[in-house]
Amino acid sequence: MKVFISAGHGGSDPGAVANGVKEKDLNLSIALACRDVLTKHGVSVKMSRTKDENDPLSEEIRECNAYSPDLAVDIHCNSGGGDGAEVFYHYGGGKSKTLAENILAEIVKVGQNSRGAKTRKNSNGKDYYGFIRNTSAPAVIVECAFVDNASDLQILATESQRKSMGEAIAKGILK
Repeated sequence: MKVFISAGHGGSDPGAVANGVKEKDLNLSIALACRDVLTKHGVSVKMSRTKDENDPLSEEIRECNAYSPDLAVDIHCNSGGGDGAEVFYHYGGGKSKTLAENILAEIVKVGQNSRGAKTRKNSNGKDYYGFIRNTSAPAVIVECAFVDNASDLQILATESQRKSMGEAIAKGILK
């Protein structure tokens, strides 16, 4: 199996910033832990980035499609005052929906609230998120926690907790 993992944002794009935390740093830490578990299980993994560097969405999508993976996962954290994790999948369902549900079930096991596995369409009736819309493989976007919610952020407060989140995502992929 081949999996593409995108660690959302990076470089000059910090993503959401709150409570002294930059989303790009959380995403990378979680993504690296996910990669490590997958490779231990014999999965070939390509990552959008393995360090803090500029990583525009168009480049992530190009790299993903060139790799031609079986599955693609974009790891993020949320903002906007909510709490919990949510996983977005292709509006057509299929493997993307199954992947989203499996990942979310594993994230709940590490103590995070579930906001659900869901779709989001744009005004043209296509997937709202470019990563899901433009990748060739079944793809999901994982929103692990809200960085602007101090209590929600406690689920990712330590490196060990971020590793647990990455392992949970990997277990969902392996299912």
